[in-house]
Amino acid sequence: MTHLFRYLFVGTIAFIPLFIVVQVVLWINTTTIELFYNITKYTQNQYYSLGVIVATIVFLIIIGWTTEKFGRSIIVSVIEKILNKIPAINTIYSIVKKVVNMFASTNKDDKKEVVLVEYPKKDLWVPAYVLSKYEDVLVLFIPTSPNPTSGYTVIVEQQFVRKTTLSIAQASQFIVSMGADFIKKEEISEIIKQK
Repeated sequence: MTHLFRYLFVGTIAFIPLFIVVQVVLWINTTTIELFYNITKYTQNQYYSLGVIVATIVFLIIIGWTTEKFGRSIIVSVIEKILNKIPAINTIYSIVKKVVNMFASTNKDDKKEVVLVEYPKKDLWVPAYVLSKYEDVLVLFIPTSPNPTSGYTVIVEQQFVRKTTLSIAQASQFIVSMGADFIKKEEISEIIKQK
């Protein structure tokens, strides 16, 4: 009986990644269909609604291409200027933009550094993203498992962190997998053993 429960547990754990992917695909499918029906309700024409969706996708592709090619899009810049003039919205937009840029940046010069820091107490090491620096003081974001977008922001002296060659994607992969995907384990082990 114990073996059956263990097999059931292992089988459930093995199925979770597939289940999550299926749920994401179903959510995208449902959202797209709902969007199509909502547009059709206003336009009263399915072909016009389909045209609006295709035009939106093409528009987003062009925005993405110009942003990647030239570093910024004129349309997004105009919208940003408008948002920056609205008192409460400009703060929220600025913060969200910085967080998104931290995870999505493709510019090598703009890559955020990943370090190890002892948190929440000595001899417990966690990966953290360096958000900003001033002299020997660092502002770190310490993500929590399994969601790397939630966590804690801390301020520490540089002497209390250890540098790594981990990228944001690799650190996020480690966090999402709750440590099961132990990337660069040899390097991390050596860093932690240093006195």
